Amino acid sequence: MILTVTKRFKSFIPIIAFMLILNVFAPMASPFVDSASASTIGSEIYNTDGDNILAKKVEKIVKIVGGVGGAAFVLAILIVALFIIFGSISANQMGTYWKALFSCMAGAFIFFSAYAFAPAIAKLAQG
Repeated sequence: MILTVTKRFKSFIPIIAFMLILNVFAPMASPFVDSASASTIGSEIYNTDGDNILAKKVEKIVKIVGGVGGAAFVLAILIVALFIIFGSISANQMGTYWKALFSCMAGAFIFFSAYAFAPAIAKLAQG
């Protein structure tokens, strides 16, 4: 048991080392970042007014993808929930079904968020 834990931990050592190095050098790079460009972002990114055809097309595509993806994940939530409620699932498989349920919930949240923020995504895609 101890041997398997150390093998698993050894595989995470490069990742942990990279994160520590990144945290050490990030404050050194902060003076070189243009902070003025970050302060100019405001609520105008949510406005897609005017006759911008590209923004309207991108918004339509994002809404279609977000709506279909969200609907697919909601259907998956319903199916997994039915398996949990009515299925005779062993105790070993129960954790797998709960993970699938929460994963589908996260997927639906992401796709419906994309649907809700489609105007902002279209405005950001313009550059």
